[in-house]
Amino acid sequence: MTDVNEVVKAMCEKYQAAVNASDSKAYQKLFAKDAIRIPPGSEPEYGPVEISKSEQKDYDIAKWSIQSKPIDVLQLDDQWIYGIVHIDITTITHADGTTNSFKATKTWLLHKENSGEWLIKRQMWNLK
Repeated sequence: MTDVNEVVKAMCEKYQAAVNASDSKAYQKLFAKDAIRIPPGSEPEYGPVEISKSEQKDYDIAKWSIQSKPIDVLQLDDQWIYGIVHIDITTITHADGTTNSFKATKTWLLHKENSGEWLIKRQMWNLK
């Protein structure tokens, strides 16, 4: 049986590594082909390519540094996990060096693909 807490913890680590490296290609690889990401106050983004392009726009504006940790995990069945993750975020704007810190709570619907890899199928979040 899958240790769902470990799956979400591992996704947190991969997610954090991609964002902290400003690596939109690594970020893209975290999402399933039919993934949907809904940023706060924005329209849904469909598929890893569109999601990656949107993420790259954030990296073009600022250097992002995050720390993430699971706060709740629910196994829906052998191939689906719902996770809620807390993220501490700091950005440093490239243009003038302005630093901002804030928090986010992200929800992930993770799916175990045929390859055995867990990927994000759905992502939504709020900012605090």
